Amino acid sequence: METLKKFIGNRIRTIRKQRGLTQEELAEKADMMYQYISGVERGARNISIDSLEKILMALEVDFVKFFPFENAEDQPIEDNEMNKEYILTAHKEFLRNKSVEDIRAIHRISEEILKAFGRT
Repeated sequence: METLKKFIGNRIRTIRKQRGLTQEELAEKADMMYQYISGVERGARNISIDSLEKILMALEVDFVKFFPFENAEDQPIEDNEMNKEYILTAHKEFLRNKSVEDIRAIHRISEEILKAFGRT
């Protein structure tokens, strides 16, 4: 999952710099060590969902905005396929440690959402 770690790290770095924050300032806002932030930004550290949530809250970024997949329709076919594979991989990693019951529930919810939008 090196690609995912690097993607997340790069996104955090980009947004942090856009906000005009240093690693130390972000670490303070997120109640973390700046060395951890540095490792995450370089893709050298695994980041937990809890830590990602703390960082996103400190950056004042919504989770949906953090992962820029909403404009996939506007991208060339090759990019769409890459984006699709990336999203599927990220989703699989998200679900990896969930219980079978949770995975089934998420699947049912996803199906209902797609039905509601006429995308079955």
